[in-house]
Amino acid sequence: MLAEQAGLDLATVLTAVADGAGSSDMFEVRGPAMAAGDYSGPGVTTTVFDKDLQIIAGFARETGTPTPLFTMATSFYTAALAQGHADDDTACVHAVLRSMAGRSPGC
Repeated sequence: MLAEQAGLDLATVLTAVADGAGSSDMFEVRGPAMAAGDYSGPGVTTTVFDKDLQIIAGFARETGTPTPLFTMATSFYTAALAQGHADDDTACVHAVLRSMAGRSPGC
């Protein structure tokens, strides 16, 4: 969203980040989907991911482990579900961020 809000060419940003230390397998899989605003890919749906997040949150509670970053990140996926992205790939968190930035959910 930062690159998008700045008016940068997203294809160039994807290439630059993918070639640097900021890259990851998930960036390379979900970055293009986010840049295209296409969350229909063959990845993990938000509903399935939410189940996993609930399991992790329960384990953290059981062990008395504070997980502030996990808790914050989980809120974006909860918002994605509330916005109707249950069957979309988790890249749809980009739509949540677009909404927070005052932009339409799609690119």
